[in-house]
Amino acid sequence: MRVYTVHLGPAAALGREVALVKEGFSWPAYLFTILWALVKGMWVTAILLFLVQACLSGAAMSFRAAPQASALASLALLFLIGAFGNDLRRFELSRRGFREIGVVAAGSLGAAEQRAFERLPELRA
Repeated sequence: MRVYTVHLGPAAALGREVALVKEGFSWPAYLFTILWALVKGMWVTAILLFLVQACLSGAAMSFRAAPQASALASLALLFLIGAFGNDLRRFELSRRGFREIGVVAAGSLGAAEQRAFERLPELRA
């Protein structure tokens, strides 16, 4: 079972926008960092991730770090992005005016959406 947080968008009068965000490690954020952020509409986050990665590469070059040390630092950064990627997405949704209205557990995203619409009264209106 996976746990998802359910977020309701601010445009409730025009049609409800709902986002479900999985708890835990985000493999897409780990593997496709900047592209993942762009696909999720997290433009500022994508720019910041690019700048952090560029600074890390620049620092490794200026300190003449061994290639293994540079690779290890890059992997550590990617791991952190994967570990906190879904939290970054929640923060971005909150910044856009979404509010967290509940938590559901299900085996897949589709089942979680169905369970959310069945159990959360805010979504049935």
